[in-house]
Amino acid sequence: MNVVNPEAIGVFGLVVTVWIFGVEQLGIGVDKDTDHEKLCRSLGHVALYFGGFAQIFTAICMYLFDMGIAPEARIFTGTIFATYGLFWVVVAMHFYNPGDKKVYAHFFLGIFFMTAVLAYKQIFVNGVIWPLGVVLLLINLLTILLPFAWYGQRPLITKICGVTNIAIGLAALPILFHALGL
Repeated sequence: MNVVNPEAIGVFGLVVTVWIFGVEQLGIGVDKDTDHEKLCRSLGHVALYFGGFAQIFTAICMYLFDMGIAPEARIFTGTIFATYGLFWVVVAMHFYNPGDKKVYAHFFLGIFFMTAVLAYKQIFVNGVIWPLGVVLLLINLLTILLPFAWYGQRPLITKICGVTNIAIGLAALPILFHALGL
């Protein structure tokens, strides 16, 4: 039987998205001449296609197909991909058409709690901290900081979010390499 693992495309989408957002949050390549309307649209495209669709596709594949992985592990991992795929779709929609700040703050709080549950399961139930547990903890940190960066116009917190996004991407690389069979 030929077994295909769709995790690689989902993790690749995550890594690309968090790195692009991290670089932007750090202000690399952004100056006084930057067209911020185009920048927001471009970030929305990255969030929607790489962050959103790639991870949702991965989740659907994990839910529907036997990949030689135990069903419980497929459901857990598929839920992680679905959660963050949907997260990135909402982020993309924010960049296309910003909505109510309070609703987004509540959204980040919901993602924080979901990530806390996923991190708890990975670290305390599965007993595995590196690398997925670390990725989930970093995502938890990011979801705490993002509302303050988005709505408080606090440049230092925005930079911390940028570093956190880059760290998420770096911590996810071993998962990507494993999914690629490297």
